[in-house]
Amino acid sequence: MMHPSHLSFPLLMLADGAPPPDSLYSFFMIMFVFVVIMVLVTLVYVIRRAMDSGAGEVGGWEVRGALGRIRAVARITLAEAIRTKLVFGLVVIILISIPVWWLTSTGDGTIKGQVQMFVAYSMGFTGFLLNLITVLFACSSLSAEIVNRQIYALVSKPIPRWQIVAGKVVGVLLLDVGLLALATVATYAGVRLTLNRFESRMVMELQTKGQLTPSEAATAAASLKQVRGVGGKGLESPIVATMAAALGKTDQQIGDILLRLPEETRVNLRKYDELRRQVLVSRAWVEPEKESVESEVERRLNELRTGGNMPADMSEGALRRQLRHEAELSSRTVPFGAGKEWIVKGPAPSKDDKFILSIRFKLRPSHPMQSMPSRNLEEETFLAAWGVGKPGSDKFAELAIPHPVERFNEFEIPTEVVEPDGTLIVNFLNVDPRVAEAIFEKDYGIQIMYRVGSFELGLFQAALAMLIPMICLAAIGVCASTFLSPRVGTFMVIVLWVLTSSMGFVADSLGTTKDYIDPDNITTALQIRMKTVEFVGQALAIGDCDPITDLIDGLGVGWAKLWSNTWRFVLIKSGIVTLIAVLVLRRRELAAVIV
Repeated sequence: MMHPSHLSFPLLMLADGAPPPDSLYSFFMIMFVFVVIMVLVTLVYVIRRAMDSGAGEVGGWEVRGALGRIRAVARITLAEAIRTKLVFGLVVIILISIPVWWLTSTGDGTIKGQVQMFVAYSMGFTGFLLNLITVLFACSSLSAEIVNRQIYALVSKPIPRWQIVAGKVVGVLLLDVGLLALATVATYAGVRLTLNRFESRMVMELQTKGQLTPSEAATAAASLKQVRGVGGKGLESPIVATMAAALGKTDQQIGDILLRLPEETRVNLRKYDELRRQVLVSRAWVEPEKESVESEVERRLNELRTGGNMPADMSEGALRRQLRHEAELSSRTVPFGAGKEWIVKGPAPSKDDKFILSIRFKLRPSHPMQSMPSRNLEEETFLAAWGVGKPGSDKFAELAIPHPVERFNEFEIPTEVVEPDGTLIVNFLNVDPRVAEAIFEKDYGIQIMYRVGSFELGLFQAALAMLIPMICLAAIGVCASTFLSPRVGTFMVIVLWVLTSSMGFVADSLGTTKDYIDPDNITTALQIRMKTVEFVGQALAIGDCDPITDLIDGLGVGWAKLWSNTWRFVLIKSGIVTLIAVLVLRRRELAAVIV
């Protein structure tokens, strides 16, 4: 899934990828600053109104008995949400959509593609609808009661208004947590049903095509759950060894049985093994340190100066930028017959058979790759030789693999090639006979993947990461409902939600991304624009995780990132917004007590 900042904004970007002219910059900068000023004026107004003297409230900042009163308000809020027709309709859509995704998700036609597509659609669609439900209900939770004067019965009781706000936020979140938990459990159940359906089909195929008895076929299919270790082709696959051990047969006998199965079944069996190692797992990754090209830029610049070859139609800053781009591209390019080495510092190797190390990378050739039948090379593939471990040592491993181009590729490596301190040396050699240069992607290069937990852990962490934006939206929505009507508040929060999801487009349109910035020619206007976009982006951000993409790639969000998002977006940002909501509601004269 591509990040929005990697896309082009059709109305603001030129066809060749160059930034828009200064006139467009000026127009959109004026509009952008205008929106920022309006937001700041609104905040100042809200805070000032909150601090004005007004009618008092019953209870003040009393803490005694707060938990019970907050729980009561939350319970009432949750009941109101369930009775709301719009919210109820969206909940029904969520409950219906997950089985529909399970029945219709096919992906690339393999079991791996089916699982990835189902998880992406089930969790992604659920997250979108839950965010929408949060906005719609939170923005009307208080304002509708104020408009309909239902709030009078509540504020005239001995309950502080901060507890009313807290109860409203908790009530909205209870709805989100319940539905998200239900969707997560349903997604997990759908994945397991897909696997069970595949195993049932395997039992039938092993009986009808593999000529096994019903009990042998059931035993062989059940052994798939016990497969461990790295992947392999043919008789080297751990699936063959596991089935052989379960049935008391040799690897060759199992290989002959599997060869009698239909081609589609054998492909799915290989994809099932990839699914086990690359999707149904929670992994982390490390990458080599970024290479600095500044010394090469200075060397080439000095050569041009010394030789009197400085271009007359180009400033030194523009020339330096071009040289930096060329040097950076050269550092990622490996010509035919040449090699490249990376040194990666990762985790110490483990003897656990679940601990699988793999190299993940993405490259493109310098020209289109035609098929070469004489060397068994297909179209749009690239033949590379890899060496992992310390060259010359007894633990050094070599392999030559043709990889598909312009997509992520991944292959496992033996854990014994890693040094005791976690250092791994990776060598790449361009041996493709079609004599093309290998160009590694700028933002990815190579990554060393390793297991840190199970799929269940990854799914649980992804659900927690999805909950963080909902908490922020709930706090913002309840805050808006304290001083705006339901429709105005909903419109404002939806605009903020869309804007924070589109900051990549905004940064691109204003030319503040690294692709359009010349580090040697940063003007004052550009600095102001960059700082403004950065400030607004951080102010509007409600999370910086992409849990769905990570989940379908077998990547865990990680407890460290979850904690970072929790204190930044939940404790600080949502806490500040909730405090503003309390201050506003405390100063509103809703139902004065007459003694």
